[in-house]
Amino acid sequence: MSKGNMVDKPSGTSKLAQLRQNRGIKKQEVDIEKAIDGFVASIDSQTMMAEIARNSAIVNLIIDNSGSMEGTANPIAEEINCFAQKQAAKLYTTMLSLTLFNTMVDPKFGKLNVKQFVPISPWWCDGGTNIYDAIISAITPILPTDANHRLHLIVTDGQNGRSNHTQEEVRNLIASRSGEHIFLLYHDEYNRKGSAQEYATELGIKPENSVNFDPYGDGIKIIFQTIEGLLDSLRTDGVIPKDWAKAIEAHRADPMRVKARETKYLGSSF
Repeated sequence: MSKGNMVDKPSGTSKLAQLRQNRGIKKQEVDIEKAIDGFVASIDSQTMMAEIARNSAIVNLIIDNSGSMEGTANPIAEEINCFAQKQAAKLYTTMLSLTLFNTMVDPKFGKLNVKQFVPISPWWCDGGTNIYDAIISAITPILPTDANHRLHLIVTDGQNGRSNHTQEEVRNLIASRSGEHIFLLYHDEYNRKGSAQEYATELGIKPENSVNFDPYGDGIKIIFQTIEGLLDSLRTDGVIPKDWAKAIEAHRADPMRVKARETKYLGSSF
């Protein structure tokens, strides 16, 4: 939902108005300027709490740092820092988890409220790609009670190495995650595997939740702008847009010409 749609929507049918009418909330008004995704609203405290709870989210990043991902650490770390800063400025609760994986699985932090986030530094890329172990390790701790919107994003360019866990275990785990959104972002520079959709199917991820990406140019920035868009869509419409990956696909088709959009948030530019 765009900002224009929210402003133009009749107050009697807005989500906040419906909550107030359905629950008979007394008009104990709290003025909140630019509190909800940059919009100005005047709502009662109980409705505000309901909106905050409904829009809580956790973003679980599972990032490949094997040797072939060399060159991605700096832009990914930079975009994680920027993403956390933007989310921290929102009224809504956003938590962030980060797991790096190569031959080993390295959980950096889990379920961290972005309001307490400390900027991170880039990491070394080396070793193999034990993606099965990484998926099991990173997704298992996320609980339905952690947040209303739960997103898991796997970013990789390789096939499984010598994981202790099996493909079947990964598929079973992903199948058990009803109501959660699991995405595969796959870079296959040398066409060793094929499409992200094929790889996603092997892992048990919905093919429509996968995309091939190119890390060069603005590729990483576009990925994180896409993640922001996914969150915004879930918080406003409750669904993932069918064309969620269009910017990533456009960049991959022409990485030197397709640039990330310029964004402004709450008076700041990023």
